[in-house]
Amino acid sequence: MAKGDGPSTSEVVPPRKVKYCQITGVPEEFNDFLPKDCDEYKKLKAAQQSAAESGLEELTLQSLPAGPPAAKQLPGNKGKKKKGKPEVVLERNTRNKKKCVTTISGLDLFGVKLAEASKIFGKKFASGASIVKNAEGKEQIDIQGDFVDPAVDLILKQFKSIKKSDLALVENKKKAPYFDEEDSEDEDELFD
Repeated sequence: MAKGDGPSTSEVVPPRKVKYCQITGVPEEFNDFLPKDCDEYKKLKAAQQSAAESGLEELTLQSLPAGPPAAKQLPGNKGKKKKGKPEVVLERNTRNKKKCVTTISGLDLFGVKLAEASKIFGKKFASGASIVKNAEGKEQIDIQGDFVDPAVDLILKQFKSIKKSDLALVENKKKAPYFDEEDSEDEDELFD
């Protein structure tokens, strides 16, 4: 052995003090890595739950701050989300380059049963129409094919509770009213 390789006899390293958990009997850093089926892990979880429950029992209504509850803040401090009037939103999505899917959402807000509406669309357009849930968990109708314009005509004819001003179209990820105000005024004049 060379002179500088091993620990020197003049320098004594003190032993490390390790803090052990009283519940599991292992070092506290190891508690996070215990197998979920071992007894120590089960004891630790039971102790954590009982501590949480005892903390809840100590809370009273008097310990809560007085005053009205604070409004929920959206990211970017934009305040509460406004609830607008209900509307039927139509969207044309492309899949596999040439295939289109027409998505209609918001019919249920006008009291329309989506199952019946899906059947009507499927029969009228001779294509597949199904009810699916979107990312927000709301139900919408998907129709195989590009049927945005005929779907608008069918919606206005079939469902009397829906007006022209209730229809919106999503194009290029931007939502806009389907009918312009000028268009709806011109068409009203034609029917007079």
